[in-house]
Amino acid sequence: MALAAAAAGLAGPYASASPEVSGASTVRVERFASSTLVRVSDLARLGHVGAAATLYCAVRDNTFGCQQGTPGDGLVVARLYYGAGATGSQVVVFNPAYQVGCSGGTADNEGGANLGAAVNQISSVRTYNSCDVKLFDGDNLTGEASAWLDNANVGALNDRANSFRIS
Repeated sequence: MALAAAAAGLAGPYASASPEVSGASTVRVERFASSTLVRVSDLARLGHVGAAATLYCAVRDNTFGCQQGTPGDGLVVARLYYGAGATGSQVVVFNPAYQVGCSGGTADNEGGANLGAAVNQISSVRTYNSCDVKLFDGDNLTGEASAWLDNANVGALNDRANSFRIS
């Protein structure tokens, strides 16, 4: 299934306090705790300033390509952002079968896909539920690869990623 577009804005699922307001600007605080399960529904109920578009991709263990899945099922494993510092439009990657998150380490294959409409757009990533992501500048996990990323700007692959793998 191709990445599905949705115009809903999203925010970090860990924002537990109300945003502080200083003058006309809003400051959002995100708290990260890898033991906290993150579901797509957690993201959808919170607003996110600056998320122009959201694409969804369901991944499954030992498969490649966006799979059949409904946003709201399973757990979020990563968000791939168009802007640096986890800003702008994003691809929400989730595994509809997960209840506890990714296994430790990076030797296993917990899914991946070509980026489709988001090709050459990704500048930063944020991962959840003990998952890591690796980006590739070619389709089908080929070409130059990033290191395994957790919560970071993508460095040399900025606006060059064509595919990704979750572990």
